[in-house]
Amino acid sequence: MKLVKKLGIAIASAVIGITSVGTSSAAQAVQLFDFQYSFPSYEANGTGIWANGIFTTTDLDPIKNNYTITGITGTRTIQGITETIIGLLSPGTYGINDNLLNASTPLLTQNGFAYLVSGSGEDGNGNVNVFYSSFNEGYSELSSDVDYGRFSVVPRPVPEPYTVGGSLAALGFGWWTKRKQAVVSQKKPHKGIYLLDS
Repeated sequence: MKLVKKLGIAIASAVIGITSVGTSSAAQAVQLFDFQYSFPSYEANGTGIWANGIFTTTDLDPIKNNYTITGITGTRTIQGITETIIGLLSPGTYGINDNLLNASTPLLTQNGFAYLVSGSGEDGNGNVNVFYSSFNEGYSELSSDVDYGRFSVVPRPVPEPYTVGGSLAALGFGWWTKRKQAVVSQKKPHKGIYLLDS
C-alpha cells in the first residue's frame, strides 16, 4: 500500500511538473507563418527572384499590431540558382532591418527583415533584405536588380503546448484510479467477519 501511495504521489508530481512546463511555454507563445514572394527583373529578358519558407515569430504585440520575426527557414531562387536560407540577421544588421511582420497591410516596414543565404545574396556576402516601399506601394529586395512585386504570409497552426501535459495527466490519473480500485478489492475481511451475498 505504501508503494502504491508513493507511486501515485510521484506520478502526480510529474504530471504537475509537465503541466507547469506547458503553461510557461504558453506564456512565451510563438507563431508560425508560411511566407513567399516574387519580384520581377527590371530587364525585359532578366530573371526575377522567388523565395518561400517559414517565419517563426513572437506572439502578436497588441499595441503595435505586429510580430517580431525570430527565425526563418526556406529557399531563395535567383538566376535559376536555388539558395538555402541559413538564418535571420539581427535587427540593424543589413538595410537597418527591424524584422517586424505587421498584422495588417503593408505586411512589412520600410526597414524590412534581413536574412543570410548560402549563395552571394544581395551584397555579395549572402545578406538579403526584403522591405516595403510606401512610395512605390510594393515589396522588393534591397540592392537587388529587381522591381517591386508580391509578398504574402499565411499563418500555420502551432502545436498546443498543453497536449502532451494534458494527455499524461489523464493517463496518470486513470492508472492511479484503477490501481487504487484493484488494491481495495484485494483487501481481505478481518478474521471472524464474513461477507454474505444478499
